Amino acid sequence: MNGYTHMVVGGLCGGIPVAFSIAERKLGFSIGSHILYPIIGLFPAVLGALGPDVDMPNSKAGKKVRRVLIASIIISVPLLFFFYRDNVRDNAYLFSLIFLALCCISLFVFKARHRQVTHCGLLMVMLFLPNIYIARFIQASPLIDSVLSAWLGFCFGWFSHLVLDTLNPKGVPWLYPFSSRYFRFAKIGAGTKDESVFRTFCIVFFVIAYLAIIIFRSNIASTLF
Repeated sequence: MNGYTHMVVGGLCGGIPVAFSIAERKLGFSIGSHILYPIIGLFPAVLGALGPDVDMPNSKAGKKVRRVLIASIIISVPLLFFFYRDNVRDNAYLFSLIFLALCCISLFVFKARHRQVTHCGLLMVMLFLPNIYIARFIQASPLIDSVLSAWLGFCFGWFSHLVLDTLNPKGVPWLYPFSSRYFRFAKIGAGTKDESVFRTFCIVFFVIAYLAIIIFRSNIASTLF
């Protein structure tokens, strides 16, 4: 799939929790002591959908993701200094340190073989783990909840990319580095008419899903409350 399709589908996936929030007339949903704000995760979901192609530095998607990573590193460094100076070292400082490390590590995958490290299930799990850490061990605050919402959106966008590439002729090495097998369930080539048809189908499908969620969830919410 090309970058445009990944962005569209990533954004559509990020719109699912937004539809639930509209249906229930809530800005956020509780996750333990934290609040997840779906609207904050919408744009990161689009970026996350481009994320795995960071191993193609000359591609349009790769260049965009690289700029985001570099910008994140530049922002994280003074932020860490600010937290360290003010002795904010229990929650925000630790999370910022982890975030900075992830961004720096991500830059190294530019040298990786395409559709290998960035397209495996193991990296997907590693990207998702900080969400569990934040939800369980970091004290809730508007800033932390916003970061959690954005990072969850990014992870779901990343996951959508892997799912779409599984429909590509080359497939995805979900079990790498434990197995070099590439899994594929269709042969939709990038830039083909089949991809255009598939993208249109996804848009129609998600719009119908949004309407179904908003209508039926609203009816259930009005009945219960």
